[in-house]
Amino acid sequence: MTPDVNVLVAAFRSDHSCHESAAEWLGQARLDCARGSRSFALLPMVIAGFLRIVTNGRVFVEPDTIDDAIAFVDALLASEGVEIVGPSEEWPLFRYKLLTLGLGGNLVADAWIAASVQAVSEHLVTFDRDFLRLLPAKDVTHLQLDAGK
Repeated sequence: MTPDVNVLVAAFRSDHSCHESAAEWLGQARLDCARGSRSFALLPMVIAGFLRIVTNGRVFVEPDTIDDAIAFVDALLASEGVEIVGPSEEWPLFRYKLLTLGLGGNLVADAWIAASVQAVSEHLVTFDRDFLRLLPAKDVTHLQLDAGK
């Protein structure tokens, strides 16, 4: 499994409207990974996106410090079985998605994440519905937004 930026942000920020479901998913995914029943991979671009968002004063009135944000990533990476999967041969997949689907703007980063997920044969977990058209159904889990929050 590979969490998207939005899942990491929600799990990290207790004031996020989806914190509860993201934190629950993350805890279970880490436990499953430690038991060897599921993979858990972090993409470098997802880590960078997470760090960019949670430390950004334009996104949060009280942004997190880079020290706290990196400590969160370090804690994930210290979990048994969790690993960073480096860039690979995602360019052809990325290029194909951009051209075939006519993507631009904010969807460029999503297309890169989707291409990377496919290139390393992972499964993306996200709150972002855009990935439902960027990845085959077998390669994506769409978490529902927390109701009433």
